[in-house]
Amino acid sequence: MDWQAVEDGLKAWVVAMTVTPAHLVVWDSAAVGMRTWPQIDLRLSDHRARDGMAPEIVYPPLDDAGQIQPVAVAQRACSWSITVTTRDQRANGKAYVILDALAVMLELPYSYEFFGSLGLALLDPGRVIPNTDLPRDHRDESQAVLTLQLGYVTAVSVPPEAGAGVDVIEHVEIGGVAIDVNVPIVIEPEITPPLP
Repeated sequence: MDWQAVEDGLKAWVVAMTVTPAHLVVWDSAAVGMRTWPQIDLRLSDHRARDGMAPEIVYPPLDDAGQIQPVAVAQRACSWSITVTTRDQRANGKAYVILDALAVMLELPYSYEFFGSLGLALLDPGRVIPNTDLPRDHRDESQAVLTLQLGYVTAVSVPPEAGAGVDVIEHVEIGGVAIDVNVPIVIEPEITPPLP
């Protein structure tokens, strides 16, 4: 997963959907200068395994050293919060109005395609939670938060330099007895792949 591409893409989506200048939309902990209003802050958090989905181990083809470097592929989820802060106290300018429109825009086919192009799936569209409007600098601020649940797939492996590759088993013998209800089925021993 290219997280820089994800952050850039999600920011671009918010900028486009809210028609907000890009310098007013920032990721959590990013350096920002003086911003006017509305201010939109983005944050990814709570990365975790998706419920009931254990990682799958994939064995790719042999590398140049004749070993297989296993890859763990996992279905993951994370929370994406969008916080809007504005000093516009008029009914249509409040923070929750901006986020409510953004939440509805998640249902557009464009949004599904855009998120898919980033390798993300919307698992839960969340809900808009307005905060109590608190005064700051002798001005009332309107603030609200929309928290979404996103799904993604991540694939990781141990770097080849660490020596965690798996040797290839050249041949294996398969055989035995299987039971069908109470009837034994004999499986004749067989070496695979066949010896030369």
